Amino acid sequence: MSLTKQQALEMFRSDDLIGIGMEADAVRRKLHPEGTVTYIIDRNINYTISAPNIAPSARFIVRWKGPAAAEATSSISIRFTKRFARTVELGGTGVLMQGGLHPDLKIDWHERC
Repeated sequence: MSLTKQQALEMFRSDDLIGIGMEADAVRRKLHPEGTVTYIIDRNINYTISAPNIAPSARFIVRWKGPAAAEATSSISIRFTKRFARTVELGGTGVLMQGGLHPDLKIDWHERC
């Protein structure tokens, strides 16, 4: 049931989401013929605090207030708390935190946030 490199590339380049989904479902049915399908409710939060003046080409950069801006950290913490609460309200069972780290901000800066 594994894909060849060529098949994977074709799927990656394809805009046929229905067809790809049907292929995935066929694999699921072979692996789990009992027919049970489950899902989870979760949230993906990008915590990146960004510096457009430092790395303008890094598209993952979201917001930056500078290392000394404690109010920015507080504002971000409040937003995260609201997002966590909303996820739980919706029946969420997981949160994925992802983001980038500025290379000049060492661990001690992050620990005091």
